[in-house]
Amino acid sequence: MAQLPSPRRATTPQQLAERALRRPSSAIWLNHVCVATAHFDAALNFYVGTLGLSLRTVETHPVNGTRLRAILTDAEDRDVLELLEAIAPGETTANVGQLGFSLPRRSWLLLRARLDAQDVAYRLADDCLFLEDTDGIQLRVQPLGDC
Repeated sequence: MAQLPSPRRATTPQQLAERALRRPSSAIWLNHVCVATAHFDAALNFYVGTLGLSLRTVETHPVNGTRLRAILTDAEDRDVLELLEAIAPGETTANVGQLGFSLPRRSWLLLRARLDAQDVAYRLADDCLFLEDTDGIQLRVQPLGDC
């Protein structure tokens, strides 16, 4: 039986661009989210100590050397959240409507227990946890496959 030729993969920059124009929804991936915070230390403690992301590094921002930034990673060691230090409280307002996280159900239950132990306020709706970070950004945390 004759084999069908395999579809050609885009390999050159021009082929990749042409493919992206034909299928624009497949051409972009969310890389990470940057949140400017006037409460850098508290935000770092919240996202690492409470929510459970991992800290990859804290360094001076490469563009603005007077501010700190922290790079946080997910369970697969991907950079997903950048916290950027604001110069002073009130200098910037958060313009992120919601950050969504998902994790396996067992880890989700452990997070819920950690929130309870730390007296972190949250709301439970449709099996999702809704809470706010130190700057008032709403977080939605759902178990994988639910909500």
